[in-house]
Formats: sequence, structure tokens, C-alpha cells
Amino acid sequence: MECRRLLEDDVDLAREAIGRIKIGDLRSWPTAEFIRTFLLATDHVLIVAVEDGEPIGFALAYLLDRIDGDRRMALFYEIEVAASHRRRGAARAMIELLKSVCATENVAKMWVQTSPSNEAAAALYRSTGARATASGVETVFLYDVSG
Repeated sequence: MECRRLLEDDVDLAREAIGRIKIGDLRSWPTAEFIRTFLLATDHVLIVAVEDGEPIGFALAYLLDRIDGDRRMALFYEIEVAASHRRRGAARAMIELLKSVCATENVAKMWVQTSPSNEAAAALYRSTGARATASGVETVFLYDVSG
């Protein structure tokens, strides 16, 4: 399995990953131009896990500038792995790559939130170094990714 951050030349792989893994959740199929524009934005991070030439998962984050300093924050927005490939290390590998990208992009902290009832996500985030903070109906997991 290989994980990598997608760039503007990876439009086809991005569309394939999103289509395969989110097919039931898509409101509409993203056009190649939309994906290319998305990948061109330097504050968007899309990581895809590939096995045997096929995308099996993706992770998405947004890099955010802060008004009170020169270090950025990252919103770890989403991670998905195809049901047939879960519990085999793809999610962990994508998170580790995402943390590495954040370290090189001057990100101090990255956070992700989930429902307290999502025990699988909570276990994954804890096992990859996040600290949990309960916040009402959501649990926020914070990663210190400063290099």
C-alpha cells in the first residue's frame, strides 16, 4: 500500500478515490475541473491510499492561517477507507502522512472531531497520537504536529 498527497496532475486518481469510497454520499459527481481547482489550492490536503493500483482510502484536511501568529492550524476534515480494506493500516498510514505534511507546512496543531459514539474513529485518533477533549455533542481530538 502507498499513501501520497495528491497534486493538480492527480485529478483522475482523486476522482476515482472519491467516487469509489463516497459513492453513496455524493450529491453530484465532481468534475475534473472542480477537482483540479481543488488540488491547486495550497491550503487543501488530499491524501489517497492506493493498493494494487486501486484507491482504497482518502483523508482530507484544510490548512488555516491564524490571525495571532505565524503558525498555521489544520482542520482534519474527513477520512474514509473502503469497507473491504478496513483495519489493515490504511487509515493510520494516511494520518501519519497528513501529520508529516502538516509539519512541513508550518502547522502547529491539527484537530478533528467526531461523535462520542464513534468508538472506531476515537480509537484510531488516539492510536495516532491525538488527545481527546469532550465538547458537548462532539469530541475534539487534537494533534501536536509542530516540527
